Amino acid sequence: MGTIYFFDKHVKKHLMKGTKAVNPSNSGVFPNGVSCIREDDVNMWFYTKEGIAVAFDSGHRDFPGLEKEFRKIGINPKDIKNVFITHVDVDHAGGVDKNGNNIFPNAQIYIGRDEEQYITGKMHRMTKLGFVKLNVGVSLNHGYNLLSDGQVIDVDGVRIEAIHVPGHTLGHMCYIVDDSVLISGDCLAINQNGGYPFFDFFTQFPDMNKKSLIKLRDRLKGKPVKAVCTGHSGYRDYGASTFAHIDETAVFDRKIHFDESAPEDYTKY
Repeated sequence: MGTIYFFDKHVKKHLMKGTKAVNPSNSGVFPNGVSCIREDDVNMWFYTKEGIAVAFDSGHRDFPGLEKEFRKIGINPKDIKNVFITHVDVDHAGGVDKNGNNIFPNAQIYIGRDEEQYITGKMHRMTKLGFVKLNVGVSLNHGYNLLSDGQVIDVDGVRIEAIHVPGHTLGHMCYIVDDSVLISGDCLAINQNGGYPFFDFFTQFPDMNKKSLIKLRDRLKGKPVKAVCTGHSGYRDYGASTFAHIDETAVFDRKIHFDESAPEDYTKY
């Protein structure tokens, strides 16, 4: 088990306990064609239209009990033909890691063009100790597809626009689905006051992320977006508050909670 996988599986839950920082949605079906599966602290998302489901992110590697969760939302993972990954951190791309049990065995994988350098090892997932270089941890089978900023993919009548939002990672992508749903990955953390740049501790280039959020906000102007599907803040209605605090920084602390409605322990739900 690599260092980042070890941190994700064994350390992060203790680091985050009591901070009320993450508030993923429980597995279920939502308005606007959206459904999700919860894996402790993270959501993977699905958009269904005329019986065709598209997946966004794949969660942790070898997460237990997924068959039950897929039954809750009425989706067979073997029927998923397309998976769009926001970034290749282990909690978002672990489910399609070639060294684990690929939960979407029949799917084409899409990642941001600049995200590939983490897969190849040309870029490391730096910690806050600048001299420590860690590989991202995820390995993908050859044949994945690379996406450019603004590229539009039509998946059986579902329009998916890829937006490059670097900062959390260099190749982080958001996806605008049928101009109505924003898949935001880990660029935003949202609480009752609105959206903030994602936590600096987990973000590789915080200043870059803030600048990217301005670009994302501007790209969404005029689009009839109704919902935001986040990596760790669950399903949220889209509105004026979505980008309300993007000049600030989301923080997590046991004394000053980020989201009072979030669980103390994200492993208990």
